[in-house]
Amino acid sequence: MINIIITEFQKLKRYSILWVGIVAVLFSALLAAFQQNSGNEIIQYESYANSVIWNNFSMAFPFMIVLIGGYIINREYVDHTLKNMLTVPISFRKFLAAKVITVGFVAVLYGFFSFLCTFAFGAMICHGAIDPALVTKSLFQLVGLGLCCYLAVLPIIIFFSRKQNGFLAGTGLAFVYGFCGIFIAGRALTDYYPITAGLGIIKFTGDGTLIFNLSVEIGVLLLMAVISILMLLCTKGLENERTYKKQVKRV
Repeated sequence: MINIIITEFQKLKRYSILWVGIVAVLFSALLAAFQQNSGNEIIQYESYANSVIWNNFSMAFPFMIVLIGGYIINREYVDHTLKNMLTVPISFRKFLAAKVITVGFVAVLYGFFSFLCTFAFGAMICHGAIDPALVTKSLFQLVGLGLCCYLAVLPIIIFFSRKQNGFLAGTGLAFVYGFCGIFIAGRALTDYYPITAGLGIIKFTGDGTLIFNLSVEIGVLLLMAVISILMLLCTKGLENERTYKKQVKRV
């Protein structure tokens, strides 16, 4: 499994789709800077980092993670390499598991890149010295948010990976899924909606009025992880189905 994941990372260098994620993260940080500058209040680093977190979970991360994850898997269909890989002793389930684990690492790296953008733009637009404790806090928040959003959309990636180009529909669904989080965050369903469930885990402060139920949020994301594992286990049936169809065609 480790060798497959390392191979997947080596393949990433060839995928220009990664630039979409870089642009999305940059756009999120720039949009937050614009939002902060639109008011007359003095911009503080913590409020700016909170704006970036808000844009990331509601717009940038959900669709971006599904788009990149789906594209990485879909390339095996487009390049006709999947059927060759299934002829060697690598099951589709194991292969897919390595893919989604790789996507998880990529999501964390985008979270780290988002932190770098936040710190760079924050140093330019925020007033006064930036407290190192707040910088460290934003690092864990942005990286943690990337991981939480990944868990929230993981079932979508796996479900739409079963057919070629299915990830395009999954990306559209993920965008709506994330955008709906804007209307749910701060309300009664915040802890139960997977996209917003990570806010309490990363200790998002927002306007200071948000109250989270941490145990419920952890339970929701664990449930998404369990659903994803079950979906991966069910891909064994998909393999058998494909093998059966091939045998029927030969007959």
